[in-house]
Amino acid sequence: MDPEVERALRALDEAAEFAKSYHFEMTEDYLALLAQVEALPQNRPGADKSWVWRLLDSSARFYKSAVRVR
Repeated sequence: MDPEVERALRALDEAAEFAKSYHFEMTEDYLALLAQVEALPQNRPGADKSWVWRLLDSSARFYKSAVRVR
């Protein structure tokens, strides 16, 4: 197997193990900020979210043209 693939798979295994034991709690301040963001007009049902697809398309084209540098 390609050493880069092995290294990536090892990193994923390590991250999965870490995630099993990691615990976090959101503070009341953070939850309040989250509620504010969710209540913004652009986040409501029916709001125009077509910009998301344009962003995803633009990102995909950008990363497709990336050249690996060693």
